[in-house]
Amino acid sequence: MKEIYSVKLPKHIVFGDPWYFERYSGEELNRLIVDVYPHSQYQARVVLEEIPDEENPDFMLCSLSIYMAPEQAMQTYLQDMVYESQTHTVKKLGVDTARYYLGVDDRDDIIRTGGDGYWGAYHEMTRMIRGHIHLDATILIIAVPDNVSMEDMRQWLNYFFQDVQQVENVPKLGEEAAEEQNVNEGIYITQ
Repeated sequence: MKEIYSVKLPKHIVFGDPWYFERYSGEELNRLIVDVYPHSQYQARVVLEEIPDEENPDFMLCSLSIYMAPEQAMQTYLQDMVYESQTHTVKKLGVDTARYYLGVDDRDDIIRTGGDGYWGAYHEMTRMIRGHIHLDATILIIAVPDNVSMEDMRQWLNYFFQDVQQVENVPKLGEEAAEEQNVNEGIYITQ
């Protein structure tokens, strides 16, 4: 099951193990967490997803993903595609205390994960324009603990974000996104 929502673009998003904020600072902290001030011209979408685990189909994997990009390119990113001209970087986000902190503007919470390891990934899509790196889009993918249901994720969505509206009729690859992919030779985003 996959649900896509339009939300008001957050001004500030923070994600990481709360212990990292106490123990580290500067570049070492930045390497371990996400602390983002999205570009004010971006739009935001949140995707709630629940899929069967490939190794154990009776077990469901849940994630909450925050997409931030210009309106005209949003569908490309929602299809998990990037443009061939872009550089795609991924920062894996781990926890060492079996919990993570999520802060969106003035709302925050600490979520207990039930285990250490990687619980998120931060994607940046950039390109060079006149010798300068231009940030085209960002995606924060957060793994959700086993004890959290789709209904729980919907409650998180309404707690953390404003102006939440479910998006209807998202074009499938093969409709308008395929046309854009052919023109721009898109490639798939991988985690």
